[in-house]
Amino acid sequence: MGPIPTSIFYSQMFTYMQAIFDSYKKGGVLHHAYLISGTTGDVMPELKVLISRELGFVTVGNPDFWVGEFETFGIDDSRAIKELQSRRSFAGERKIFVLCAHFFTREAQNSLLKVFEEPTAHTHFFIITPNTESLLPTLKSRLFLITPHRHQESQESSRNDEAFSARDFLKRSRAKRLELLKDIIESKDKNRAILFLNELEHALYQVSAKGGSMTKDVRETFTEIGTYRSYLNDRSPSIKILLEHIALTAPAPGI
Repeated sequence: MGPIPTSIFYSQMFTYMQAIFDSYKKGGVLHHAYLISGTTGDVMPELKVLISRELGFVTVGNPDFWVGEFETFGIDDSRAIKELQSRRSFAGERKIFVLCAHFFTREAQNSLLKVFEEPTAHTHFFIITPNTESLLPTLKSRLFLITPHRHQESQESSRNDEAFSARDFLKRSRAKRLELLKDIIESKDKNRAILFLNELEHALYQVSAKGGSMTKDVRETFTEIGTYRSYLNDRSPSIKILLEHIALTAPAPGI
């Protein structure tokens, strides 16, 4: 059996992106920053269609829709983006930035990290790069990863390092959830805690896209995940308190 055509992998990825926007329409929750694995030519046309169609956001002649293409995204580019995203929108509330780059310098990534740690309200980023593996783990942990299916195996292996999946976590009783989180809590590793919250968010998006309307408790959990991610960026957050609260309150929405 020969290799599966690249077009099929991207078709699978766009189907998943559609599911994310479907979840947004049901519950009004949209992550502040997405990392998309791919090339600008493969991803950008479909992304613009989805943003326009699913968000009702004008992508042509709209100063609140900003697209930048870079061979190398450097520190000066990052500083310019920080300045632009801090400004008020021209029309409505939402602003969308699409950053397309083959490579991001380490200095630029550290600068962007500060943007994603304290996101401006109603501002969303889509980062497109074929080299997601070159990004700093601290930066990637703040982003919602969207990747073609052919990259899922390596992605899943990193997820499995936590010894359980977020979907499995949601199925369990409160007592079992606390047991599953024990290792992360005892490690006091902020990056592991953020990775878990990202995966929990990912699982909730998938489940919400499959059926019915998004319930109030699922919407509240999305809000809490975003809030707790920002808390974890504080100097000395209580990982134990944050994760225990999620374990006790997160719903099990039809998994």
